[in-house]
Amino acid sequence: MPTFNVNSVDWDELYNGAASYAPGNPGWNIGELQPELAALERQGRFRSPVLDSGCGVGVTTLALAQKGYDAVGLDLSSSAIERARRAAASGGNDVEFGVADLSKSTGYENYFYTVVDGLVFHCLPEQLRNGYIESSARALRPGGRFFALVFSTDAFPPNADFGPRPFTEPELRETVGRHLIVDEVRPARAWVNVPRTLPDGFEYRNVTIGSDGRAQLPSFLVSAHRS
Repeated sequence: MPTFNVNSVDWDELYNGAASYAPGNPGWNIGELQPELAALERQGRFRSPVLDSGCGVGVTTLALAQKGYDAVGLDLSSSAIERARRAAASGGNDVEFGVADLSKSTGYENYFYTVVDGLVFHCLPEQLRNGYIESSARALRPGGRFFALVFSTDAFPPNADFGPRPFTEPELRETVGRHLIVDEVRPARAWVNVPRTLPDGFEYRNVTIGSDGRAQLPSFLVSAHRS
């Protein structure tokens, strides 16, 4: 069975449902804000305008817009953005969505007070990580904040050649710290839908199944800001 590999995945194929390893919605699309991000919002940590970086089908963007934030969603996949725009239109939400290669540029400079990354950073090949953080930093206004929920290496087998590219805490601090001031990297949990079947050889590690039936995977929550 073909497997998800960040170096070769076709994001349009994945989001239009044609990928055999992820039929329908990808596992990270839980239909609502990730609980770790929802907690930040309740704490008043977000400020408009907000960029939902790697927005996928726009779940986080629309959830924030419905809470009154001026939110923009950007993603590399045109299929995902089409779905996000349809969801916005069906709900009567006037939200801006656009296609962008976030490892190069968001298309915005000194614009956002908040950049939110919900399980995107670990989907980038290693060679694109620095450019992604650099473009995120350029998109922020001085003092603007960057929040990222990313899988930790505790979530997957070591040296796996499939799946996301999870991080250690020192890796996160070093990579994000090249372009932003890191305020905190703390252990967190990421919610994903439990797949019906897993590709041969694939496994989650240290996973907890919550009362809602979703898998909770070891992750880190990164908080940083532009100086």
